[in-house]
Amino acid sequence: MESLDPSLLDDDELRAATLLLQRAESSLALVSAGFLAEWESRRCHRGDGSARAAEALSRDAKRDKRAARRELRRARRLVEMPFTRAAVCAGQLGIDHVDLILRYATDDRWEHFVRDEELLVAQLCSVRLWDDARRILAYWAMRVDDEIGLPPPCPAASTVYLSRDEVTGEGDLQGRLGAVHHDIVDGELRRLMRQIALDDKAAGVNRSAGERRGEALVLMATRSMNATGATARPLFQISVGADVFLGMCQTASGIVLHPSQLQPWFATAVVESFLFDGPTRVVGVSRKRTFTGVVRRAIQVRDRHCQHASGCSVPFPECDVDHMVPWIVGGETSQWNGRVLCATHNRHPELRDQPLPFTPREYSQIEEQIHRTGACAAFFTDATAPPVAGE
Repeated sequence: MESLDPSLLDDDELRAATLLLQRAESSLALVSAGFLAEWESRRCHRGDGSARAAEALSRDAKRDKRAARRELRRARRLVEMPFTRAAVCAGQLGIDHVDLILRYATDDRWEHFVRDEELLVAQLCSVRLWDDARRILAYWAMRVDDEIGLPPPCPAASTVYLSRDEVTGEGDLQGRLGAVHHDIVDGELRRLMRQIALDDKAAGVNRSAGERRGEALVLMATRSMNATGATARPLFQISVGADVFLGMCQTASGIVLHPSQLQPWFATAVVESFLFDGPTRVVGVSRKRTFTGVVRRAIQVRDRHCQHASGCSVPFPECDVDHMVPWIVGGETSQWNGRVLCATHNRHPELRDQPLPFTPREYSQIEEQIHRTGACAAFFTDATAPPVAGE
């Protein structure tokens, strides 16, 4: 076979030769397993003082340790799998079927596999597709678990990690989804990818599947942001320069961008402008207790990150907008009395950069009074009392 030149074969010959080699590989692996089982049972690896068979096999056969351990386990088990060996010898199953069987025929299920092997192998030989073989074994394992009283496996929690390069601002998305979550996310991603592929074809754009998947993920987030029926929320926030901000173009998290990187978003962008009179002054005062709407956004744009005296750099999308003089003691809801504070510094009194005028218990009592009466009273009697952080 080595002397044959695949390029000189016609299609039928090439197909026959390829399948012959694949089946020969499974047959050779089966024969090799018999030798390995005997080699390990005689402890031939001890001849040079090796303590473990897998390490000796890895070293002498130039194999990866993990592959050596897998092959030794397969060899030990195949000794007790006569029907499986016969099916591989006959070309009805491949060596990968053996590994698939061993994934489901665990130590707890092994006795039942030995009992059911003939029936299972017959079922596996009757199907052509790999996924059908996997399902047969999965159903068998589930029935055996019920029979021996093993609880069904708990579904794995979905975990996703999103890290960001602090220089380029590019994100690295990694994670693992549970089976149901995977079907939900994968189904929608595939649907959007087909839509994007059609749009690309119409526009003459050539993108890889990975690029279309990334675009589909962003499209999912875009639609989710504005799916509540409420006023559209910003997908991301950019500060650009004018006067004191001259030359600035950065995201809310502080990543510096070139203005040309925003060009794809210009056609659909909603622009919200704030007029600054000097570096910090924005027109705006509210009678509401909390910072909302334009006043809140103006303070966020002005401060850009947590303003705690420790120099905290948490970006404003992850922060609260806090009253410097608390509202419950007469502080107004305005740009003059507002600042951006991260949740840690805003919600933990012991971490504030200025002392609280009341103890947490006194604050709770004042809160109860306000909710009961609907009124707000000024509790400062000393006109020289300094502004404090807290709400």
